[in-house]
Amino acid sequence: MNVLSNINNKAGFTVLEVLIALVIFAVGILGVATMQISSIQGNSKGRQISEATDVVSSQIEMMLSLDYADIVDTNGNGTGQDLDGDGVDDDGGNFGLDDNTLATADGSDVVDGYTLFWNVAVNHPTDRTKTIRVFVEGPQITPFSLDMVRVDI
Repeated sequence: MNVLSNINNKAGFTVLEVLIALVIFAVGILGVATMQISSIQGNSKGRQISEATDVVSSQIEMMLSLDYADIVDTNGNGTGQDLDGDGVDDDGGNFGLDDNTLATADGSDVVDGYTLFWNVAVNHPTDRTKTIRVFVEGPQITPFSLDMVRVDI
């Protein structure tokens, strides 16, 4: 009898145990696949933001290389608005820097699929300075801006 009981009690997995293990494994693989997709999307978004920042930085460097007199407030909405010198726009705006559309900007350009436009405020934040705000718009990025102040020396 000892011999027969050893033959009938073989160690192993039942079909149900194997199916449960496969379901657990499949759920784990789906989680990893979802994480991979999110990672790829995040990397793509980061690359686009980096490209847009590089384009804006190049524009700022180009404008910094200009003579002070060549940085012009073409539409005049950022010039002479702080007549009392208190640092507040006497016309109630933001020295023309908040004109964040192509129609109201002092200049614009399209570089590598990104649309750049900028505004200039003269004597802001103080005399003999120009504040330049460069906006960028592009595919699949939230528009953003960078400011710089150029001092007349």
